[in-house]
Amino acid sequence: MKRLLSFACAALLGFAVSARAQTPVALGWGPFPDVPAIAEAQQKDLWKAQDLAVKIIPFATGRDAFEALIGGQLDFAIMAEFPAVTGTMRNLNFAIPAVVAEYKSFRLIGKGVPMTGLAQFAGKKIAMPLGTNVHFIIADALKAQGVKAELVNVAPPDMVPALVRGDVDAIMTFPGAYGGVKKALGANYQELMLPGYASSFILVASAKAAADEALVHRVLAALVAGEAMVFKDPAEAQATTAAFVNKAVPLEAIAATWPDYDHHIRLDRETLDLMVREGVWLRAEGFVKQGTPTTDLFARMFMPAPLRSLSPANVTLP
Repeated sequence: MKRLLSFACAALLGFAVSARAQTPVALGWGPFPDVPAIAEAQQKDLWKAQDLAVKIIPFATGRDAFEALIGGQLDFAIMAEFPAVTGTMRNLNFAIPAVVAEYKSFRLIGKGVPMTGLAQFAGKKIAMPLGTNVHFIIADALKAQGVKAELVNVAPPDMVPALVRGDVDAIMTFPGAYGGVKKALGANYQELMLPGYASSFILVASAKAAADEALVHRVLAALVAGEAMVFKDPAEAQATTAAFVNKAVPLEAIAATWPDYDHHIRLDRETLDLMVREGVWLRAEGFVKQGTPTTDLFARMFMPAPLRSLSPANVTLP
């Protein structure tokens, strides 16, 4: 009888540990190839080693995912840094445990006429989605070169038709659309690279998730394991990413754009400075009226301890 009771207790204890260990996590992302560490973690279930049961909930944009996270529907979300800039200035409650990738090949796209520099667009019309990171990038680039162009608010699906009709002279759209734009324009496709401009894909934790530092550590541990696989075998990581997006982006396209990204997981001063610059611009343009965009304001949103314990050399915040 004692043996049976011991066995029953052990079984119950094992069940309790197993149930406790499989922590459910709702992560907002989508079938996007920008963060291969996520693809590795999901396709190879690297979450399991951290006793996590991660469900990826798709969102069309990072802004949508951010709103869901603030609304309590998500524990974590991945997005470009821009929604977090506006959220910080509006004093919303969340944290940024890591930058999980960086895109560094933004471009202005035109039709037919070779593009040699921004100066040729003085007095011309450039389409972009209002109040977004690509709006900031083109506005900042034009200002830096002293070029005055007319920036026209156009939704991303309407940009190519506007360019083809001649309603605008160039378009500034999101990187995920570049391939489709190039295919649509064919031989008429022209582009102008904008060196020096980048966007960070960040992991954002809800207020509830950020209060559990051990949980954040476990999520990051799985992603850091995925990062190691990305750099160990890039070709295999590209194939894994293609499987993750389920043919939404072909393997050939993923391989072609791979050099446009920095896939290191980190918390860096570069991202902090970018967020401050974007905050200053948002405030000056009247898109956000709250908050004073200082380094201290944005630095408070970063949560460096979990990543520092995993990859101390990759945390370079002041």
